Amino acid sequence: MGALKVLVLDGGNSSERDISLISGKNVAEALRTAGFDVKEYDIRKPELVQEMKEADVVYPVLHGGFGEDGTIQKILEDAKVKFVGCPSEACRICMDKWISKGIMNRNGIRNAPGKLITDPKTPCITEFGFPLIVKPTSEGSTFGLSKVEDPSQWEKALEFAFRFGKEVLVEKFIEGTEATVSVLDGKALPAIEIRYPGKCYDFDAKYTHAQGETQYICPPKTISQKAQQEMAELSEKFYRACGARDQIRIDIIVDKEDKCWVLEGNTIPGCTPSSLLPKAAKAAGLDFPALCSKLAMLAANR
Repeated sequence: MGALKVLVLDGGNSSERDISLISGKNVAEALRTAGFDVKEYDIRKPELVQEMKEADVVYPVLHGGFGEDGTIQKILEDAKVKFVGCPSEACRICMDKWISKGIMNRNGIRNAPGKLITDPKTPCITEFGFPLIVKPTSEGSTFGLSKVEDPSQWEKALEFAFRFGKEVLVEKFIEGTEATVSVLDGKALPAIEIRYPGKCYDFDAKYTHAQGETQYICPPKTISQKAQQEMAELSEKFYRACGARDQIRIDIIVDKEDKCWVLEGNTIPGCTPSSLLPKAAKAAGLDFPALCSKLAMLAANR
């Protein structure tokens, strides 16, 4: 019958375009290593193209924008094209951090107290105390995120966040250890502890490392087994609550009292050399070609 034909979608038009191109290239190479017939497509706008119709499986590796907010997934669903990853509705939920908080609150998933802001002139929020986290509701890779330690930093942080969208989420800063749990086909993979050099896990900590290298520790060294178990349970619960499929990565803070606070879910986790889903899969015994192969076959067998 020949090798399964997989079309990797990367690029897009969001602020994460460059990261998507790196991730997409990595996925395409891994799939070729695993024996698939692979083509890459740098997609610039959300549309159904002939290459998608000809593929057995479409593999979106698009971060942010129409690639992660459910737009391209809805196009593929309507065309009855099989694709890797979450359905359009789950993508829509997870891309909007405010909608995600509503899902978490309705399903008993612990998360930081927060407030939605739509007016760039909103006075400083004080009801949660300080520090605060200020971030756009619909951006990934921590674009537009700031940590506000006192009211003097509010205006600048708000202006920065509003550069990336019309809605901004303000949350109480939860002090603790940053961690992430990837869920693969409904089951949590080993947690990863994240140790970063700056004040928060921002774009520099993830990609550019001007302040120093970030450490990704799997299995975690300073997070208790009890907290790791709770992280796994909350992550699988989030996966089910938002209607996820195939893969999702859940970002979490473990506070000083060993409680886990869910920050958000990412429906198309990165696949760059520093990305976390591949690290977690490797810790569970799946190398990168095996991970990509598993995801492609989950889609093909639907």
